[in-house]
This record gives sequence, structure tokens and C-alpha cells, in this order.
Amino acid sequence: MRPRPIVTGFIACALFLSSARAADSAVPSPSTTPAPSPTEADISDTAARIELAKVLTYDKKFAEAMDVYRQVLATDPENLEAKIGLSEVLYWTGNSEAAAETLKGVPEDKLDDKGKLMLADLFVAKKDYEPAIRIFSTYLDRKPDDWVVRLKLADVQSWTKRYPEAIASYEAILRARPHDRQVRRKYGMVLSWAGQNEKAAEQLRQSLNE
Repeated sequence: MRPRPIVTGFIACALFLSSARAADSAVPSPSTTPAPSPTEADISDTAARIELAKVLTYDKKFAEAMDVYRQVLATDPENLEAKIGLSEVLYWTGNSEAAAETLKGVPEDKLDDKGKLMLADLFVAKKDYEPAIRIFSTYLDRKPDDWVVRLKLADVQSWTKRYPEAIASYEAILRARPHDRQVRRKYGMVLSWAGQNEKAAEQLRQSLNE
């Protein structure tokens, strides 16, 4: 016996309502907030200030950059990123003494190559040559073709009367840059100081004829 049309309608309606309730229970409530992913985490005031200081530094707004780095250090005195950033800006603006003071206490292994070379330059500025020689030499062990750094090392070696080492450094530079008159003249001077007068005269004459 076939079900009457009205009964069939009631059954269909009941089935629809049951399916709708099941579907509703599977959908999160609109008031439920999903947990943020790591990339959606809040950026701290400290992180925002450090990024601002970097941007200001890139734009050569050094005074503003220093102010922002100091704001960070006022609330977080041991923040290494702020210390290194501030010391770099101080160094670039010619305040070597303040830059060195800012870096005081920062472990050397926390510095990248740029920071280590800056530290070496600060040692040179203070005439504290031994740690500068160590930093330059260690760096050149890994990057022997950085002629700018090798020239700095050669100069410091000559100032500390390490004449054989300085001569070797200048010779390495001149093999790569044979037409650099200033390097050749420095080389000639060191040869003279080392008592190698004939070679010194040869190099100085060559520098005058180039």
C-alpha cells in the first residue's frame, strides 16, 4: 500500500531538518576565533622599534635611528641587536669612542662579519692593535680575497713593526692589484723600514712612473 502524499511530505521535511541540524553542528560557531598561526603573532614594541631604527639607518637618518635604538635600550639594556645597531650608527657618524663603549660586553661570537670588522676598526682607532690583527686574520682565513681588509691588516702589521708579515700582505695585494700606486708606496715604505733599501727604491720609483 503506497504512503499517502501528505505523509510522504512530513517524512521528507523531517529528514531535511535532521540533515540541517547535523550540518550546523559540523560548522564552527561564528563566535569561535581560530588560534593565530606563528606568522600572525603580534609584533612586539621592541621588534617594531628595531625595524624602524634599521629603516631610518638605511635612509641615513642617523640621529633618529640612534634615538630609536636608545629607546629600546632604555627598556631592555641587554638587547644585543639594539646595541650592535646603535654602535654601527655611532661608528658611521664618526663617534668611535661611543661606538666602542656601546659594544663593550657584547660577546664577539654574537657579531656577524660586519660587526666583527667594525669592532676591529674600533680597536685600531684606539690603537689596540693585537685584537684587531686577530680579527682581521681570522676573517681573511675564510675570505682571503677581501683586499680591503687585507690592506687594513697590512697597515696594522706595519705599524706594529711586523715587517715580514706586512711585506707579505702588501705583496699579496699587489699581485691582485698591480696598478694600485698607494699600496705600492706603502709597500716601498715598509721595505725601507725593514732595511731592504734597494727593493724599496725600486717600488717607490715604480709608483712614481705609473
